[in-house]
Amino acid sequence: MAAMKIQQAREAMRAGRLDTAVATARDVLSAEPASVDALEILSLAARQRGDTATAERELRRIIAIAPDAGWARDDLARLLLEAGRSAEAEAEARATVAVAPANADAHAMLGAFLSGREALVEGAWHLRTAIALAGRHPQLLLNLARNLMRQGALEEASALAAEVSHAQPNLLAAAVLTVEIAEQAGDLDAAHRAIEQASRLATREGRDVLLLRATLLSRDARWTEALALLDRQPAMSGAALLLRGRLRDRAGRYEEAWRDFTAGKATLSAASGRRYDAQGVEAHFARLAAMHLPETPRVGRRDGPQPLFILGMPRSGTTMTEQLLASHSRITAGGELPFTAELRDFAGRMLGDGQPFPHGMGKIAAADHHHVPALLRDFYLARADVYSLRQAGPAFFTDKMPLNEIYLPLLQLAFQEAPMVAVRRHPLDILVSVMAHDLTHGFDCGYRLEDAAHQLAAVSALTGGYRERLGLPPHIFAYERFIADQAGETERLMAHVDLPVEPAQASFHESRRHAPTPSYAQVREPLHDRSIGRWKNYRAQLTPILPIVEAAMEVGGYET
Repeated sequence: MAAMKIQQAREAMRAGRLDTAVATARDVLSAEPASVDALEILSLAARQRGDTATAERELRRIIAIAPDAGWARDDLARLLLEAGRSAEAEAEARATVAVAPANADAHAMLGAFLSGREALVEGAWHLRTAIALAGRHPQLLLNLARNLMRQGALEEASALAAEVSHAQPNLLAAAVLTVEIAEQAGDLDAAHRAIEQASRLATREGRDVLLLRATLLSRDARWTEALALLDRQPAMSGAALLLRGRLRDRAGRYEEAWRDFTAGKATLSAASGRRYDAQGVEAHFARLAAMHLPETPRVGRRDGPQPLFILGMPRSGTTMTEQLLASHSRITAGGELPFTAELRDFAGRMLGDGQPFPHGMGKIAAADHHHVPALLRDFYLARADVYSLRQAGPAFFTDKMPLNEIYLPLLQLAFQEAPMVAVRRHPLDILVSVMAHDLTHGFDCGYRLEDAAHQLAAVSALTGGYRERLGLPPHIFAYERFIADQAGETERLMAHVDLPVEPAQASFHESRRHAPTPSYAQVREPLHDRSIGRWKNYRAQLTPILPIVEAAMEVGGYET
């Protein structure tokens, strides 16, 4: 009888008679309160009516009754995502993977969540798993291709985009991705050919690829065409405003460029909801400044490639420094690795008693905690293993995640012999470059000039205290000194790393490696000094923040 009523309820749903379907499902539940089929009908009916609260309640009832009902978890995750509750949606996807490892939808969602917050290696793993389980569906392939592009694996990303375009020639997303990959690979001829197809498809759908075309034109001698194209637009996205600002800067139209930078940043901040919490940063840095790490037995070095830490603010020259180092045969480029923040959280869970890091770090003074530094080392290296950075051959792999230096004592605790390179550049040049690009590093400080200046000054004060109190002197690699004396500064850098200079480092800009950061195009150019003193074009706009960064400028020996 119940089965017949469920069939009747489903037929009523298909016919659009929701009241009948709901009444029939409730009749079944009155006799069988644990009927998953009846609860599913109530959930589906609620979704069709826009009653997401009821739909969520019924799905949770299903999961409580049948924890292995992967479809219900999938539906709940999608419902939560549509409601803007992405963290809860991710938790449901994770729970589904735990109870149903062969659920392709859950792997696809988890892959998308991880990729969205730059956990790219892990995101790619789940996307590949979803493809293995569900087949080579175009959207899965495109999601993986975009992930790989952001990792810098352009060849595989290009092959995936081509596969989708071959299967679905009229798919705009595939055509756009093809252009983006070719542009980032530096194959501008292929990118120009591909954008014509993307433009045709966009026009057919009533859309445009204006920003993509302008980005492509900005890469070569036709950059003035890109500027003219953007100058004609009455309204633009935040990303387009930043691009136009960079082009106006290039054309010497500095006041207009700065207006674009500030307007673009405000637009991006409003769209993303990202804000810099200056008070929260100050409180966090105060805890770090007061951190006391007692003497512990020296941590031994594990065999295999070791981390080489490149420290510095975003836009300070860390990508260039990594390209220089990774041009050496014994050094692998790791890029912006998330391991230091994970190491901080790992240490906090072990020692913090529920309080934020660095609470509890003093516990390692006790003999029964002397093993903790080795655990921290092994945690970091285990994460490097997952990223395939510890394969035999190289001596080092780089870690250039911006602002790793705020956890310098923690890194020193785990890796007492690891080379550390602090990249230094004129603070005002850094701030101008930060304003010209969309960056989320540094607690989202990059959306207002005042916030970026506050972050730069706070980091300078914190790391200066580390050097004075803890004796942690990384090698200083000054951007301006390197431009003036490439050979000499390279020799000094490699002496710190304890490796001989190799000829390829003299032409590091010719490296075939793609650096997946906003600097990917600049590091392919021969060394030049055009970015030195760029701040002078914006002297009036920078004047209000000079008192904030004055001390940081003095530390580096910079003047106005």
